[in-house]
Amino acid sequence: MMTQKKFRALAECYGADLSRWPAADRGLAETLLAQSPEARAVLREQQDMDAVIARAFDAQDAELHIRSAHEDTHAALTRLRAGVAGRIAEQSGKMSPSRGWRRFIFHRPRAQPAWAMTADSLVVVRRAGLVLGCAFAVTGGLWLGWVQSSGGAGDLLNSLLVIPVSGGGS
Repeated sequence: MMTQKKFRALAECYGADLSRWPAADRGLAETLLAQSPEARAVLREQQDMDAVIARAFDAQDAELHIRSAHEDTHAALTRLRAGVAGRIAEQSGKMSPSRGWRRFIFHRPRAQPAWAMTADSLVVVRRAGLVLGCAFAVTGGLWLGWVQSSGGAGDLLNSLLVIPVSGGGS
């Protein structure tokens, strides 16, 4: 048998809905409710309290929904701005004049005289000259090394023309 004091304590802890009560106490609470008008009065008080709590939660949820909708819009705008700024930075990095050969292929015409050379164009020309100069130096060094080791220009010509045609060497 459940006492009125224990029933009140459980009702204040778990509310008027008996399905939220511990399973061991539900049967005893239902028996007490069937027999005691005082227990039914305690349960009605808790139903009123549950209704007040539910309205408070509903109001708080509505306020949070309105606030979160505003914050979601603000957060979405912030994410959008950050994404656009990242794409702009990415594109400006891709179109940088220091990208070598792409500068010559993907050239956009500019409104400036043909004789005018900007600092960007000068950097590209200097790099191209450096690459071309290195290529000539390496090629010239290889050619001179081959000419000197083979005994002269005549042997070089002979090596280039005669050996592939005859199928062999000396």
